[in-house]
Amino acid sequence: MYKKLIILSLPVLLAACASPKYTVEAIPEEHQSEEVTIVKDDATREIFLDSMQEWCLETAHKCTVVSDGTSPKGSELTLTYVSRWSWDFRTFIADAQVKAYKNSKKVGEVEFKAPNSANTNKWGNDNKRIIAMMDLLFGKQTIMEAQSKIKSGEM
Repeated sequence: MYKKLIILSLPVLLAACASPKYTVEAIPEEHQSEEVTIVKDDATREIFLDSMQEWCLETAHKCTVVSDGTSPKGSELTLTYVSRWSWDFRTFIADAQVKAYKNSKKVGEVEFKAPNSANTNKWGNDNKRIIAMMDLLFGKQTIMEAQSKIKSGEM
């Protein structure tokens, strides 16, 4: 009887320990540009756009922000983003996505997911996590480096 209970509860316990994760398809070198257009997402908290613009300043990229709903322009490297926050004693980024387009096709994408689980790593520095997403998208950081920083509490 106890054996069945343990086996049945194991998936629940493992799910409770799920930690935040990044996935990325970095922008290939031939599609990268020093000039970037960011399509503002009105439904996403301002900190997301602010963090993307901070990344642009820190990495010497010229970023232009256009209004929500603007279609990606053909020859320009254009980024779109969306994020959702969740609450568990305080807010945290539950999931986020940044997509890169050039010549009317997707050339890169990065996602972040922080399950609302018992894992305390879900609470972190939102700004640093968004900047890490940009670093991952542009190939300036690896997933292993970003995951290590989450586990160490650095972000």
